[in-house]
Amino acid sequence: MKKKTGFTGHPSIITKLFLLTGTLLFLIFSVGFAHADSTQNAVVATAASDYSSYGISAITVDPKAGPRIAVNNLLAGSNGSTVKAFGQYYYRMEQFQANNVTKVDISSPNTPIWQYSTQDTGEASSSNPYDLVFVSSTKAYLLRYGSTKVWIVNPSTTSETGFKIGELDLSAYTDADGAPEMCCGVIANNKLFIVMQRLVDWCPSDIAYVAVFDTTTDTEINTGMGSGTMIGVPLTVKNPNSIQYMAENNRIYIQGIGSYPGGSCDPVYEYTGGIESINPATYASSIVLDDGDATTHPYGAISGMLIASSTKGYFVGYAGWGDNTLYAFNPTTGVVSGAVTGVQNINISGMNSGTYLDKNAMMWVCDATNAQVKIVDTENNTVNENVSTNLNPQKVAFCTKGTPFAPTLGSTVSGNNVMAHWNTVSGAEGYYLWASEPATGWTVLWNWGTKTSVSATVPTGKSYYIAVIPYNAGGSGAASNVVQLKTAME
Repeated sequence: MKKKTGFTGHPSIITKLFLLTGTLLFLIFSVGFAHADSTQNAVVATAASDYSSYGISAITVDPKAGPRIAVNNLLAGSNGSTVKAFGQYYYRMEQFQANNVTKVDISSPNTPIWQYSTQDTGEASSSNPYDLVFVSSTKAYLLRYGSTKVWIVNPSTTSETGFKIGELDLSAYTDADGAPEMCCGVIANNKLFIVMQRLVDWCPSDIAYVAVFDTTTDTEINTGMGSGTMIGVPLTVKNPNSIQYMAENNRIYIQGIGSYPGGSCDPVYEYTGGIESINPATYASSIVLDDGDATTHPYGAISGMLIASSTKGYFVGYAGWGDNTLYAFNPTTGVVSGAVTGVQNINISGMNSGTYLDKNAMMWVCDATNAQVKIVDTENNTVNENVSTNLNPQKVAFCTKGTPFAPTLGSTVSGNNVMAHWNTVSGAEGYYLWASEPATGWTVLWNWGTKTSVSATVPTGKSYYIAVIPYNAGGSGAASNVVQLKTAME
């Protein structure tokens, strides 16, 4: 393991380590604001049925004595919008031709803190902001669908001149229309993965790509998988619009809808979509779920996904406009277990990048047929509650007030090389890493900053236990699961 460089833990943490029958148990007490004190609210981007107006709905995540409470028609807008969240703040992005980001505290969900433009000086075409990928409250990546440049931004700035702090160049991936159509991104293993659709006249005529950047240096990584100046990862699926990282098995999942009629596309649907996985360490990719072909396509096109674990996932089967069904499947085997009762033959929107479970393992599905969010219990795949949003829901994000919720920790062992990896957590400004070697009684706590993985070469026959604790200005959050890193005996 990495050499100890000194105790950098938060003073509010008191941790006791017990060795019981060879198993290390982590008991963490007095961690600033306790996990139970943190609250979560859903924020939903909404739109009128004719897309003439837009708004935000704020919904309580935890039902108390009665149903969840929704406050609708907040932050009225006039153009297409989407929403992301980090900590107690949500960020409404008005898209094509509107070109702005608005920051709002969930405590005052109808009062903007600021609104900044996403256009560069002299930029003629619409930047069309699509996604905001957070490293911390002071660094995030703004993906601009209509541009070749990703903005590196400081969401905590109090002036528009301090918003943009850098940029990433994706011009190597530009197609015939002048933009690579960057649509979504995720952070894994201290790297930013950016999905580019590479559409021309809305048709996937070019190979879609994932560009990979080091989040510490903001330099692009040559994955060894690309071609020419495109040094990222080429995808098999076409027209991707969703990406998610699972730490437990260290896999990135990307969903693509394929080629369907529109613009200059072939009027016959081409089944070139599905769900693909990428190993963020080796960049090897493989198809997890194929959408079929012109003859056999049992679910229609695949137009959205949510991965709950390495063995439990969901995808949207697109049979036609307004005729979508949610299916459950196993992301490891690709086996589809069937449709989710009560989430069939409706217009499902928003199951793209940023669709995750709430803190209670509930999945929030946007039902744009009935202007409501269907909250699905992933333990039994049943609808727990339907919550009206007045306008049609388009996208869901979750705000967390208080200290961060627990990340999921995973590990990879190959010979003497060990690696631990965890997902980013909303509101976390960094992560503490606990490590212990039971054989010697050695324990240490590091402040790992915003990094999301650690790797090392260790001697044969060594065994370590580790856990990760997120923190922010309020204190330390809930600890992750405990993972054992063990190298084989000679």
